[in-house]
Amino acid sequence: MFSHLLKLMWNKRRANGMIFLEILLAFIVLFGVYSFILYNLERYQSPLGFNYENSIGVRLDFDDEMDSLTVLKTQERIRQDLLAMSDVEAVTWIGPVNPFGGSTWQTSSDASGQLIQTQMMFVDKHFGDAAEVEMMDGRWFTEDDLRGKYRPIVVNREYKERFFPNVETIVDSIAEVNGEHIIVGVTNDFKYKSNFAENFPLTFYPQVERMDNGEPFEMMIIRLRPNSLAEVEEPIYNLLVSATKNTDVVIWDMAKDRIKANRPIVIPIVILMVISGFLLINIALGLFGVLFTQINRRRAEIGLRKAMGATPREVTTQFVMEVLIVTLAGLLLGTFFAVQVPILELMDIPGKFFYYGIIAAVLTILLIVTICAFLPSFQASRLQPANVLHED
Repeated sequence: MFSHLLKLMWNKRRANGMIFLEILLAFIVLFGVYSFILYNLERYQSPLGFNYENSIGVRLDFDDEMDSLTVLKTQERIRQDLLAMSDVEAVTWIGPVNPFGGSTWQTSSDASGQLIQTQMMFVDKHFGDAAEVEMMDGRWFTEDDLRGKYRPIVVNREYKERFFPNVETIVDSIAEVNGEHIIVGVTNDFKYKSNFAENFPLTFYPQVERMDNGEPFEMMIIRLRPNSLAEVEEPIYNLLVSATKNTDVVIWDMAKDRIKANRPIVIPIVILMVISGFLLINIALGLFGVLFTQINRRRAEIGLRKAMGATPREVTTQFVMEVLIVTLAGLLLGTFFAVQVPILELMDIPGKFFYYGIIAAVLTILLIVTICAFLPSFQASRLQPANVLHED
């Protein structure tokens, strides 16, 4: 029967060639879309590592004439005044890199022949508690740590696993990252850019690192009592204007900032899904049209087969198999090209997502093709020999 199907398909090679090209195009598009979505879905599911809910970000401007000691005293006074407000639960000062702000600072060092590349965040001793950072090992740095021989830093899990995978703990070890520092703690996963950001090595530095360059912290994260933002925003603004004698104060909702930070990935995903949906609809309609046309042209053949004893099930199977063979040919060619992407490492994405994309694309196309082929094939199987064999 298989050889018979191949002869029938060769005789209708022009129509089958169009189906073949449609399947190949659909596979390539779905392969790319599925790989992109699955890759970003895994990144989205990994935790951010901090709490952004019921929190606001604040940017203000200190007088450039203030010395470091005056800045530190002003920061602490502002923090205490904010904590005295009933709706404020926690306050922390941070440097130029803020969660969901879009900024990235990175440094690299050659430590004992190993290249250490890490992103940087500058935070104060209260950041761990204010952002509710989950620690994997060690603790957050304190004021006492700043008086030690080495300045303290905290790193994230990715830092530890990428550079020291075989070491049980790196707490209390000396790290040569932007100078010699002592690691006092390791956080769990921490991604400050967006939910779709890749887990990348990250190092938290204390404010003293910025004070050395005459650039004190001028941003804060304030965690509020739930549903209190609307009523507390104006009092916070007035307090900060009074403390800095400067009206250049900006306040934003971190939850809304997270949504904005996710848009560069969410919008392409939605667009790709819409395009893929239209493509699949067009393929389905094309298959329906081709099969109905073929059935109308082969009514005599169908009638003859049924007159010779073919059952409706056998007629349906024949038409479905014809389409599936063409589909499988297109999928095999598409798969051949698709597997070259992970094998040759053409993109900086783990290879498993491309293999997942291949499997998902194949299953989707086979499902749609089977459904589209079954309906007209089932209609063909119900034709009566007495009717079609006597047609002009």
